[in-house]
Amino acid sequence: MVAARPLRFWSPLPFVASAIALIIAAHLLLSGDRRDRGDGLALLGSGLICFSIGCVCRTSWGISFAHDPKPEPASLEPRR
Repeated sequence: MVAARPLRFWSPLPFVASAIALIIAAHLLLSGDRRDRGDGLALLGSGLICFSIGCVCRTSWGISFAHDPKPEPASLEPRR
């Protein structure tokens, strides 16, 4: 499957986005300003959604290689 090869590069990106969103959410939630609490909870949800997308991406990438058709080995008989 040729289309699965570029997915290897893209599969860590949801985890990076998740980490950034969770760090910003923690900062907003722990800053003590009650006006930022809603934004912090929204970013927390977004970070968790990005994490789940990353898990699905990694799983589908692994499955695509598990079901990649293997070429048949060449027969050892000489051609006639």
